[in-house]
Amino acid sequence: MKTTRIDFVDNVSTKEAGMYTLKYGWAFAKGACKDVNTFAHRLPWVCVAVVLIASVAVGSVLVAEARMERDHASKEMVKLQQQVEQLSCIVESNNNKQ
Repeated sequence: MKTTRIDFVDNVSTKEAGMYTLKYGWAFAKGACKDVNTFAHRLPWVCVAVVLIASVAVGSVLVAEARMERDHASKEMVKLQQQVEQLSCIVESNNNKQ
């Protein structure tokens, strides 16, 4: 069995700390990608189901939001139309009086 040595660094500069962050962040990202790849090869239908469910959920939210915006715009349009009708009635009554 091979024993590895662990280094603990007390006084490190900002540049060295950044290099350690990049080095170990890259190692973490590679390991996480490898784990996801292994899972996707082992259970591909689970991944397909997750993507499908997420797509349907996001699509439903986006459609609901678009409908809500449309309904709000329609409500505002009806309100403006009523104001136009009221103003036209007032103008018409003023024209009839003169």
